[in-house]
Formats: sequence, C-alpha cells, structure tokens
Amino acid sequence: GADDYVTKPVVPKELAARIRAALRRVHLHEASQASSVSRFGDIELRREQGIVLKGGHELNLTKTEYRLLVEFADHANMVLSRDQLLERVWGYEYLGDSRLVDAHVRRLRVKVEDQPDEPKLIVTARGIGYRLLA
Repeated sequence: GADDYVTKPVVPKELAARIRAALRRVHLHEASQASSVSRFGDIELRREQGIVLKGGHELNLTKTEYRLLVEFADHANMVLSRDQLLERVWGYEYLGDSRLVDAHVRRLRVKVEDQPDEPKLIVTARGIGYRLLA
C-alpha cells in the first residue's frame, strides 16, 4: 500500500526528505520489533498487537497518537524536539507550524495521564519539546 504521496510540482528537497523519513520509519519499525512490549507506569504498549493498555483497559488511540507514543517509548527519558517528532511521526521535515505536535501531545496526554493538566508521564521540556519519563 501507499505510505505517502507527493503533489505536483515536486520539490526535490521535500521529496528527498520524505524518502529519508520513509526509510527511517522502516528501520525504526524493524528495530522496535525486538522489544514488543513497553511498560511505563500503568501504561502498557503492545507493539505486536498495536494496542495500548492503561490499568489493563485498552485505550482508543488514533494512528497518530499511537505512533507518537511509540516514538516516545523508543526514546524514553530523552527530550524530543517538535521538529524531530514532526519528522519521525508525520514523516516530513519542518514545513509548517510545529504546534501540530503540541495539539497531538495534548490529546495523547488526555488519554494516558491521570491528570493531563499536570502530566507525570509525557512532560514538556520548555522551548524544546517533550520527554517520556519511564
């Protein structure tokens, strides 16, 4: 199936960035298969099944929220910039407003945090990005 599409006229730099991102996603997917279950707090990420449990109950995450959580899990305790998340989760280099990341992190926090307004799991690194505390 299709992983991405590019509209005409094709901008060579954007095409190259999208190809690099697709190759990186394939590599990350292969690497993530080695560790199929990740746990942090009462959250359990089951990669082989593509599900996330909180306190034993399955969460209803969107594909983007799931990919975002996987990216955080793969880089637990590391600060990920908004630009890094845009490239790794959405598959493109910074082409617009990085607040897209903020909106998705906010929605993910509502689903995984006990108190989304006072996050203990996905914390903000002011002026930089976010970090998953594991």
